[in-house]
Amino acid sequence: MKTFNDKYTTAVSVLVFAVLGYFCNPAAAQQKEPSIKLSWLGEQSPGIKTGVSWGIPFPKGKVAKSSSYILTDDKGEVTPVQSWPMAYWPDGSLKWVGFSAVVDGKGPAFQLQPVEKKSLVKQAVQPQLLTENGTSIQINTGTLQGEIYKKGDKLLSALRVDNKVVCSGAELVAIIQQESSTDTGPAPAKEKYIGGVDSAVIEQNGPLRAVVKITGKHHTVTGNRSWLPFIVRFYFYKDQQSIKMVHTIVYDGDAQKDFIRGLGINFSVPMREEMHNRHVGFSGEKEALWFEPIQPMIGSRAVTDTKGLDPYAEQLAGHRIADLKTFSAPQQQLLKDWAVWPNYKLSQLSPDGFTLMKRTNAKSAWINSAGSGRSSGLAFVGDVSGGMAVGLKDFWQSYPSSLEVRHADSTQAELQVWLWSPDSPEMDMRHYDTKSHTLKASYEDIEEGFSTPYGIGRTSVISLFPTTGVPERKEAERMAGLNTEPPLLVCTPAYYHSTRTFGPWSLPDRSTAMKQQLEDQLDRMFSFYQHEREISRWYGFWNYGDIMHTYDSLRQRWMYDVGGYAWMNSEEIPDVWLWYSFLRTGRQDIFRMAEAMTRHTQEVDVYHTGRFAGLGSRHNVTHWGDGAKEIRISQAILKRFYYYLTTDERTGDLMQEVNNADYALVEVDPLRHILPKTQYPTHIRTGPDWLAAVGNWMTAWERTGNITYRDKILTGMKSITTMPNALLTGLSFGYDPKTGILHDVPDKQPLGQFLMIMGGAEVAFELATLLDEPKWSKAWLDVSETWARNGKGDMAGPRAIAYAAFKKNDPQLGKLAWQQMFKEGDGTGLDRFPAQPAYMPGKDLFAPGKGVPPLVATGHLSQWALNIIETLELAGKWLPETPDVLPPK
Repeated sequence: MKTFNDKYTTAVSVLVFAVLGYFCNPAAAQQKEPSIKLSWLGEQSPGIKTGVSWGIPFPKGKVAKSSSYILTDDKGEVTPVQSWPMAYWPDGSLKWVGFSAVVDGKGPAFQLQPVEKKSLVKQAVQPQLLTENGTSIQINTGTLQGEIYKKGDKLLSALRVDNKVVCSGAELVAIIQQESSTDTGPAPAKEKYIGGVDSAVIEQNGPLRAVVKITGKHHTVTGNRSWLPFIVRFYFYKDQQSIKMVHTIVYDGDAQKDFIRGLGINFSVPMREEMHNRHVGFSGEKEALWFEPIQPMIGSRAVTDTKGLDPYAEQLAGHRIADLKTFSAPQQQLLKDWAVWPNYKLSQLSPDGFTLMKRTNAKSAWINSAGSGRSSGLAFVGDVSGGMAVGLKDFWQSYPSSLEVRHADSTQAELQVWLWSPDSPEMDMRHYDTKSHTLKASYEDIEEGFSTPYGIGRTSVISLFPTTGVPERKEAERMAGLNTEPPLLVCTPAYYHSTRTFGPWSLPDRSTAMKQQLEDQLDRMFSFYQHEREISRWYGFWNYGDIMHTYDSLRQRWMYDVGGYAWMNSEEIPDVWLWYSFLRTGRQDIFRMAEAMTRHTQEVDVYHTGRFAGLGSRHNVTHWGDGAKEIRISQAILKRFYYYLTTDERTGDLMQEVNNADYALVEVDPLRHILPKTQYPTHIRTGPDWLAAVGNWMTAWERTGNITYRDKILTGMKSITTMPNALLTGLSFGYDPKTGILHDVPDKQPLGQFLMIMGGAEVAFELATLLDEPKWSKAWLDVSETWARNGKGDMAGPRAIAYAAFKKNDPQLGKLAWQQMFKEGDGTGLDRFPAQPAYMPGKDLFAPGKGVPPLVATGHLSQWALNIIETLELAGKWLPETPDVLPPK
């Protein structure tokens, strides 16, 4: 099978004329599947017609590959929908399907109905949005036309609306300096780099949605050096002027000498009107907007138009003002004498404040125009006949960022989106120290040459809004809102749960006092981390999305500066906790936090090129600083949620990157410092290495249908279950990635906590729904029952025991699962967060915050939350009325 990500084959169901035939066809009525309710994430509609893409899961065996779909709004009117397969069940039925539509954003809800194609009377045929020749790709959405060249230094060569060019080109820009700035020395020399396009390919080309992927590297203006690879995707929707842009860089420089001083995108915007009819605009905090003409018509004298009225108010509203020649000679002189301000910049150099400045020319000073806390990241430049607005998602959260307008008095203005602002210090990618601080001293695993950023990535999302004039306030507010909270259609939690995807997880249930306590605790835990992100300022270009590992109650802050206790880097899968929390609640705030974590951990904490490609870095003060390079950080199960819910192609790339990550273990043996080398190419632990690789293969198998990945899983299962004690043999084995066989070796680690807590349990639980392997199932249950009998196990013990209870319908095991749960950590675990946290005195904190328990370890808490969410599903019927804690041994 081919998938959307592999070859981008697209099944298109544009059912403009199909609805009448469908509902008048008795046979179709007999075979239709139940419809699926869709609503806007956050239950807040965009308010305007908009293009949207989303994914929907289907239960095993319910929806065939040949199916089509009918999308209706809350009034029952049919909306054309484009679809493509994203994942398959082992029987070939569809597991996940991607959808795109251009919908009336005023409606609160939609219904999607799978139907067999033969039940449809007629399908409308509509032209695709893209065409191409040997040198370029042409765009035509109906309201927007443009062109993308397959080679060269421009990402976009032109964009036209109403036959007017509103953007005459876009290019990637980087400013590089070859040494770090010092406090007293001369400023390092800076050099400009331009993004050179190596290829532009059409990934999807339907009548409703099209995607172009552009790859290349930045090069010097002289062309004597090329580095800093980029991947850019443009998304186009039928009859939509707006464009979504997803921009990724991969750092492949030398951290000791390749310092990025600026990183951005430069858009050229034609300016046709006279100075007083040219405008700029920026968004501030929340709904705040700042729009001005570049030549305000105000001074010690006023001008009047032909009707004798002062046009200043109309000018400020962005309306067309008569040309200069229509004014009297004295008034023309006033206009000529008033200052023209063609240069502006809004700089967000911290998460707490931005400044807006402007100046008349390069030989004159910048003056302050405005400032506030957190800009939503939208900028506009244009005139009353057309222009361009651009927004950077997570603008203030990803500081230092800036938006700049230059040369608005010329025929071509420049609108620059700076992902890393040149107004900030350089991007310093060096490790935080030049020496190791050891595992014993600071929980830090360091090795020479391993604390490197070479190969890590960073993805940003940019929204482009070509306009036919200066946007009205409401229109600009909508642009800013679409940039900050891109619209997404989602299913109900109950529907996601009914499809049995992503393994066993529970829906919220407060039907008993004990369940109420557990649900309240889960809510408090999320609120705690949401608040801590704000109080501790877990923001910044390389940091946003991650959370910290351990809290220092005496300093009253997180251990941000202590080796392996600082950034979490997906250790013990808080990512999965957040995604399960979203699936079971549908809450927008949880989705956005999970989205940011996935964007960060799977780009910044993972290597995409170089010797560590396919692996990620263990937790550390710097995200890439730890010497342990692990599959557990890069594993596909951490990315699948976001990919399937949003259809995000970049995340699809990241999952494909790790299909063969087990080969990287030959280069970086995970036990190289612990066990002697054997006759096998490398060592592998069942968890977190092999089970993480199994998750990668499981994902590749469901996405492609390629049974090679399934067979590699089966090979590993067989090699483990043929050992005398199966999984209880130990944690580590000899391994050859070419064969997929695990070998028992004399020197190995004893079975321990890494088997399940890094995602192994979740992979095994879900895999059981896809493969029927009795010996493997028995081996897994043997581990769970052994832990249940001896009262030990790892932090995933409760859900592992609950799984055994579920499979055997064993009440004793079910009760033991809850006993294990409640003895984990301090007491019952229910008192980890107070119901009403009190504020600490400001004198003891740099910034006042909520009270923090004496010991907070994010990994333990993530596991505890996962235990609740999964054990409620697997063994909820055996939950005691009160916590029943086993006596200490």
